Amino acid sequence: MNTLNRKDLLKLGALAGGAAVVGGPAAAADAARALLAAESGNLQVLDWAGYGNDGGQAMFAQYVKEYPKNKPQFTYMTNEADALAKIQAGLKPDLFRPYVGWVQYFATSGLVQPWDTSLISNFKHLNPFMVKAGQYGGKQYGIPDDWGLDAILYRSDKVKPKSNSWSLLYDERYKGKIAWYDDPVENFTIVGLLRGYKDPWNQSDAELESAKNFLISKKHLVRTIWASETDLDQQFASGDIWIALAWPNDWVQMKAKKLPVVYMRPKEKPIAWVGMFMLLAGTPRPHLAHAYVDAWSSAKSGKWLEDNYGYGHANLLAKPSSSDLLKALQLTNPRAVTLPYAYLDRNVPRRAVYAKAWDEVKAA
Repeated sequence: MNTLNRKDLLKLGALAGGAAVVGGPAAAADAARALLAAESGNLQVLDWAGYGNDGGQAMFAQYVKEYPKNKPQFTYMTNEADALAKIQAGLKPDLFRPYVGWVQYFATSGLVQPWDTSLISNFKHLNPFMVKAGQYGGKQYGIPDDWGLDAILYRSDKVKPKSNSWSLLYDERYKGKIAWYDDPVENFTIVGLLRGYKDPWNQSDAELESAKNFLISKKHLVRTIWASETDLDQQFASGDIWIALAWPNDWVQMKAKKLPVVYMRPKEKPIAWVGMFMLLAGTPRPHLAHAYVDAWSSAKSGKWLEDNYGYGHANLLAKPSSSDLLKALQLTNPRAVTLPYAYLDRNVPRRAVYAKAWDEVKAA
């Protein structure tokens, strides 16, 4: 029989429901023990490549230490639409990690349930602004952890920008040396920011059509439209690419290779994203899922993420070793992901229309 310590009882108290009211502490302990015993098997995690057993073990080391019989088993997602398709096709993860622009969509989809934040001991240390961004209808559907910026990475020995601007992605001087990211919202939003659209995340039909035609007219400059960060890093390191829409980790990886690179903050402002763990509705392992996210949310995990991947972490106690990273991401600024420093990614009411237009760009 499992022996529950005080920590287990505290964590499972909420899950035990009304047992304590009906039968007192003994009944609550029995209910908690039954719940713990019922949560068997590997925790099923749907996540991005590089965050599982292929690199991110340190992020959930505490979970594995506490639950060695319930180690995470990973399925990988290439983006949120891919995750949605996998879930709709029958995949049953316990939790997954879309980004902040998808919080409202999934919260209203019926596919996920709110978290019980009282079961996450590190929750109180998470950035309040990011925590609020994970809420919908007053409930915490997303637990924020990693965050970063979509900005421009370029070779300073090869590229001389006319200004710090998103327009570098469309600079005719660098034909064949440019990489775009395979995401409809990012590409159309960037054009919208350059053109001063009122709401780049909710463009009119006319604005989208004009932006689409602009992207098609500039597509001849592009060597690759990347979906795999590994592919981008390989091409950038080899010199095939000099300019890319990239993430902080790509900057870290290229600096490690001693390449002269700059991670530009466009004057139109970068786009910030926040990874949000979400709990699938009806998961048979809610306690294990909460424990996994708690491990991810610790300051120790946050520092490892910042030191090794170059992303920020929502735990405000986490501090990286790199002063360059502190400066690049403004990690000492708890509002670095919002105005006036960056645009936080958000819900896109017409996401399907953006996706159709982007397909037309790629097919052109």
